[in-house]
Amino acid sequence: MTTVPPIRGELVPPIRREILVDADPAVAFEVFTAGLGRWWPLDEFSVCGQDATVAFADGQIVERSPGGETAVWGTVTRWEPPAAVAFTWHPDRPAERASHVEVTFTAAGGQTLVRLEHTGWDVFDDRATARDNHDRGWLLVLGRYQEHVRSPAPAPG
Repeated sequence: MTTVPPIRGELVPPIRREILVDADPAVAFEVFTAGLGRWWPLDEFSVCGQDATVAFADGQIVERSPGGETAVWGTVTRWEPPAAVAFTWHPDRPAERASHVEVTFTAAGGQTLVRLEHTGWDVFDDRATARDNHDRGWLLVLGRYQEHVRSPAPAPG
């Protein structure tokens, strides 16, 4: 896939991804939010490194290293279980340079349609490259989420 960099001042389009998961919206929302640390691909996408954990906590998405180091990935801006969650997004970036992610959960027969929209590319110096990198990343992330909903790993402990 070839990407043409935007002309100065040109808007970079949002990332929009949709997947179907084998669960009702309440379960899909719960797995996405409360279960984040059980399915997020930390081996590929981590700020704190190996053996870190990630969770929604106190209105933020927080990654923690085994040694206690923390990294805030974003702040929740919308929390409407089981329909939607939205948050600023700035892993390994200052909060004032955050983009924005919204995820919605809609019943679709016996499944749930999960829609992700990622916007706010103007905070990046190279908007087109940032969008392309995040687009590939969300593809992997949503794939892991979908697999986990299909066959959830047992809770630790």
